[in-house]
Amino acid sequence: MRIPSELSVRAINDGIFITKGMTMTRLIRRIQRSEGHLPCFRTDARDSCQDTNETCEWANDCKHALIAHWQR
Repeated sequence: MRIPSELSVRAINDGIFITKGMTMTRLIRRIQRSEGHLPCFRTDARDSCQDTNETCEWANDCKHALIAHWQR
């Protein structure tokens, strides 16, 4: 999946290097870490996460992503 340009610009402004083959998930976690947040995007933490789009800008994409059957 191609990383959206606005996400790339944000990462560059935060001083994050985007490497070849970097996934959007990994990039979002790096952005979270650089902004002082727990890098929890699409991790097991989403099962107990209480954040909404008002408290976490990634909540909707994180919580509603498909989960492989073996990870449930």
